[in-house]
Amino acid sequence: MNTEITKYGFLFRGDNYCLHILYYQDNIMRLVYSATEEVPNSTDAVLASPVEVASWIENDRYNLGLFSVEVDDRTLAVKIFDQNGAKINEDLQVEPDQPQIRKKLLWEKGIYGNGEKYSWLNHLANATVNYNSDVLFHNPIQHPQVQEMHTSIPFYLGVAPGRAYGLYFDNSFRTEFDFGKTSFDLISLKAEGGILDYYFIYGSTAAEVVSAYSYLTGKPPMPDIRYLGFQQSRYSYQDQNELLAVAENLRHHQIPCDILYLDIHYMEAYKVFTVSRERFANFKATIGKLKNMGFGVVVIINPGVKAERGYRVFDEGIKNNYFVYMPAGKEYIGEVWPKPAVFPDFLRVEVREWWGEFHRELLDAGVEGIWNDMNEPSNFSLSSGTLPDEAVHRTDSGKELSHAEVHNMYGFYHTMATRKALDKIEPSKRHFVLTRAAFAGSQRYAALWTGDNSSIWEHLESSIPMILNLGLSGYSFAGADVGGYRGDCTEELLVRWTQLGAFLPFFRNHSEIGTAYQEPWNYSEKVLDITRYYISLRYRFLTYIYNLMRNCSLTGEPAVRPLFYHYQEDKKTYNINDQFLLGEGLMICPVIRPGIEQRAVYLPGGDWYDFWTDKKYSGGAYIIADAPLDKLPLYVKAGTILPFNQCGKNSIESLDSELELRCYSGQEGFCRLFFDDGISTDYKKGNYSEIEISLKADLRNPDLNIEIIRNIYPLPKINCKLIGG
Repeated sequence: MNTEITKYGFLFRGDNYCLHILYYQDNIMRLVYSATEEVPNSTDAVLASPVEVASWIENDRYNLGLFSVEVDDRTLAVKIFDQNGAKINEDLQVEPDQPQIRKKLLWEKGIYGNGEKYSWLNHLANATVNYNSDVLFHNPIQHPQVQEMHTSIPFYLGVAPGRAYGLYFDNSFRTEFDFGKTSFDLISLKAEGGILDYYFIYGSTAAEVVSAYSYLTGKPPMPDIRYLGFQQSRYSYQDQNELLAVAENLRHHQIPCDILYLDIHYMEAYKVFTVSRERFANFKATIGKLKNMGFGVVVIINPGVKAERGYRVFDEGIKNNYFVYMPAGKEYIGEVWPKPAVFPDFLRVEVREWWGEFHRELLDAGVEGIWNDMNEPSNFSLSSGTLPDEAVHRTDSGKELSHAEVHNMYGFYHTMATRKALDKIEPSKRHFVLTRAAFAGSQRYAALWTGDNSSIWEHLESSIPMILNLGLSGYSFAGADVGGYRGDCTEELLVRWTQLGAFLPFFRNHSEIGTAYQEPWNYSEKVLDITRYYISLRYRFLTYIYNLMRNCSLTGEPAVRPLFYHYQEDKKTYNINDQFLLGEGLMICPVIRPGIEQRAVYLPGGDWYDFWTDKKYSGGAYIIADAPLDKLPLYVKAGTILPFNQCGKNSIESLDSELELRCYSGQEGFCRLFFDDGISTDYKKGNYSEIEISLKADLRNPDLNIEIIRNIYPLPKINCKLIGG
């Protein structure tokens, strides 16, 4: 084997392939196999570039950053060691022409991440497929044997006490991951095309690895605070009168809410970028009226374009060859809601910019956000439910790529086009895009919901590990349809799902046409009272959640976290699926079964307070928590400082309210809070304020200190409440 030290690491020349090892930062390296000495380009999911590093060879070990590696002369298989010489990863078989790699399970006690999967939190001993799919096209319901979900994020996290690693397989083809299912002692990664190209990340904690992964693929933008409030949707509110009636009922029943959604029926014959003149004859005026009531409106925009002469989007796309086409040169024609339909080739910048400009009229009419659905892409005319593998996309340089290669990134480029257009048209605003399909890096452009779930308890339960693993995969701004999309939601299920949704980043009630209306006032007074209470409670936690999401935009750290994220030394936390942390200090313990009025709760090490009673518990043990229908068990860790808002009719009113700091004594605590208008980009110009709050651990003298770090944006009036002192 011929070896060369390069500017960024090492080049190993084997008999048939070259292995490039490239340094990105001390705990990140890229390993890519190629047929030539030229380093292949990464996908557009990766933002980071390699940086120069001092590499050296010592005793058959190749050293760079915090890593040293051994490379097999014949196969180019790799063993990776940490800076102390401990083996942290080992290849058993490398097949660059497949491409496939098998690695030994060495010390991993948990495998996490891998995006949106209908599974338990810990993927160890399971296998899965990464291929974006319109799930309900193939199945009447999501279930555990459905592996091809709406999103594909080929990144996983291996965890044990004291150490963790992440592996991002940068391949956009259909991939298969096996985490010890076929053979208990190995992990295998396989793709249906492309090259063997992956990034290896190492750290002492899962948090370090997740942060490094966000360095590679990007962090979410700072959110508009209104989209952290409650959002109400249905497929579909049929016309402007029904939409206004929903808004009026929300205000009449004093249910705080920020955002209303319009599904496909607002359009003229399902043609994107049109508005039905019959159903929404006064579209702009209706949106203006809703805005005066304190609501923003999000509209759906799907990628399927109706193939109809005289329809501007179709005509321009045909004229400029902007649609995906077949090898024979004709546009591929399928069907989605419009029949027949063609599909924009978002791979090209000029197509994305052309598509993006159509959003201008919607924004001029007052639309606040865009919902990108059906962008796996979904196609009703083939049994595959998507475009043919042989359909052709073109890059900006004119290179042709098969749909098989582009498929998993189609939604990525769709949301890129949308987000960049909104930012260009209205640069002073923070824009909101919601997507169903995603790939690694999509968090830079859009929030995500977990697709078309059902009104069943199993989907309430499964949404928790699904959203936690999305957060570990870089996707913090995520949630599931509260109450379930398909089927009729029972009263008890709506209550329990609303309680859970109130503590997830994306909080939207959404239901399918033909099912029972799911707005809270369509149920009993008891259900209305409880759901209103928990929706209102969401607004009381608004400053807390907003600051968690801001931190995510800066560091990539997810807002919702599995227990092991902060208690990695405690193996009891590795398989807990029905509890999670919102931030470090607030633990959410939902009820996920009907008829349950008590549940077991595991309290990790340290002292914890019952949020409702302020009763103090010692951690490291299970307790039985009371959970009648109107109570969601919540626990706050000692040392936590919780900002608590007054609840207004929407986020802006709540943000402007007096702030109470609830300080839970018994452990040293620290909190940094950011304040701005919540909706504009003025914070980038310095128009914001920050304060730091610290709490001493001494119960007899629990001193609280507030320091103003920056005082540009008006600070709220702040009161403090000490708990446990």
